[in-house]
Amino acid sequence: MLPEHVARLKHDLAETKKIDNPIIDEQQAEEFEATIAYAMSVNKPLVISIYNSGVVNQLKGYTQYINYEKKMLHIKDMSDDIHFVLLDDIVGVSY
Repeated sequence: MLPEHVARLKHDLAETKKIDNPIIDEQQAEEFEATIAYAMSVNKPLVISIYNSGVVNQLKGYTQYINYEKKMLHIKDMSDDIHFVLLDDIVGVSY
């Protein structure tokens, strides 16, 4: 096969694995915020599922700050990198 065909097949396979943005209701959002607040108070790491363009990625780390004004979390991952995650993109939170 030509390299162009292989690249197109890989692209098509990735497109078929994409999902729609899960709808988070108000109760789930409150549970997420309570879990995040508790983990922040006891300095416990969280696994946060983040929706990004059809794919749900996992981020494990410590919540450093919740910016309610911008609806954003500041998370320090296990390799000490800082990530900024929009609260609206969060589809799951666990310990």
